[in-house]
Amino acid sequence: MIIRTFLESYNLEGKKIVPFCTSGGSGISGSMNGIKASAKGAKVVKGKDLTDSSSKSVAKWAKKKIE
Repeated sequence: MIIRTFLESYNLEGKKIVPFCTSGGSGISGSMNGIKASAKGAKVVKGKDLTDSSSKSVAKWAKKKIE
């Protein structure tokens, strides 16, 4: 809920949002629609579950997403 409240509280028009999670519980796929609905006007790109990822692979993934 805290992420939804954050997304709904700010003007994200024209911003790029790169969702990620670090808990293997339910993964990220179930959250994508909620993120898109709450972040009106933002470009929400495909999220990634970073559970069990090495710091090197996270850095490589993040670099690709911000370029």
